[in-house]
Amino acid sequence: MKNNSLLILIIFIMGFARAQLDGAFGDLNPFIVDKDEVDIVKDSHERKILDNVVPLENAIDAAKYELGPGDELGVNIIMGKNFTFPIKITPTGDIFIPSVGSVNILGYTLNAAKEKIINFIIKDAYPNAKVSITLLKLRTFKIQVIGGVNKPGFVEISAVDRLDEIIEKVEGFHYLAKEYDILIARKSGINENINFFNFLLYGDLEHNPMFKENDIISIPFEKLSANLISIRGQVENIGYDIIEPNESLFQLLKRRIDLGDYSDLNSIIVTRNVKNIENIIEIFPSQFEDFTLLNGDIIDISRQNGIMVNGFVQKPGAYDFVSGFTVYNYVSMAGGISDQGSLKNILIRHNDGTTSKNLDLLLKRGDVIIVKRSVINAIAGNASVLQIIASVFSIYLTYLATQN
Repeated sequence: MKNNSLLILIIFIMGFARAQLDGAFGDLNPFIVDKDEVDIVKDSHERKILDNVVPLENAIDAAKYELGPGDELGVNIIMGKNFTFPIKITPTGDIFIPSVGSVNILGYTLNAAKEKIINFIIKDAYPNAKVSITLLKLRTFKIQVIGGVNKPGFVEISAVDRLDEIIEKVEGFHYLAKEYDILIARKSGINENINFFNFLLYGDLEHNPMFKENDIISIPFEKLSANLISIRGQVENIGYDIIEPNESLFQLLKRRIDLGDYSDLNSIIVTRNVKNIENIIEIFPSQFEDFTLLNGDIIDISRQNGIMVNGFVQKPGAYDFVSGFTVYNYVSMAGGISDQGSLKNILIRHNDGTTSKNLDLLLKRGDVIIVKRSVINAIAGNASVLQIIASVFSIYLTYLATQN
């Protein structure tokens, strides 16, 4: 009876001690399998690791991947029994191996860390053991993004996240961002200049890099007076954008403009200010690649089978076709003539390439209405009628004075 009581007491003490160790270090032996069996995931923690896998574009290169705090390794030790458990790298770069000890692997590549851990286990604890190491889970860390993004600051990423994924996490580029002139300050002290347009246009991964801890992404702002264009009409993402010097209309279409279901690319209208005079330029598909954009250009994408109203109106843009409507109706839909425009100076471009100035003409799908500058405004600029009369009267008085 005494022997039974002593046995129960020993079992209770051992169980309590094991519970304390498990609470401190996690389960020292989450699952044990026979020597000839493959590793089988039984522990819920291990299943959670496998369910929370970071999407990868390629397998991790063990010779290049540098380990850091938060990376999780799987350690397998075979000594008659098969011991398998996960180990997370601590904030100081150490890993703690139950019943063996701790070893620092901060900054080691995965291959170098494997070699160091295996040698440590065999030398300090289990000389006859067969040891294997694998990477179970990638760490996450914070990286700083400053400058031309909509939400600058620190963002949590993994070591396999690329620049485009980081930009999404900071809610995209600011409309004044110089996306073609991004500076990356590496923790190694080497700076890199990135042209993100090269990734968008050609898929060049050198301009969509990955990052490490302490790297800083800096995106400069462009001046309002340089390389700023505006996009309007039947597109999903209207607004301002910064263009690269000598960028063509075709390049802009490829990297920036999200066309809608009814976008019409049979021709694009570009409004360009030359010496304070607005010129309306119609660009056809064969000209897209050769047409170089300039600062201040306004690009209008018309609605397929709709009506485009452009030029000196209050709200230029694409409008739905309404059977029976004339030029006057569509000009009204566009908010009416601006101070600089004239109803007597309107040109209608048709789908077949012909033009007309008949304002009573019933329009057809695809017609483009161009409201031009009034003759008076073209001569006198933005001066008011009273200013013009005063100027003429002053000239007349000057003339009379010279006659006396």
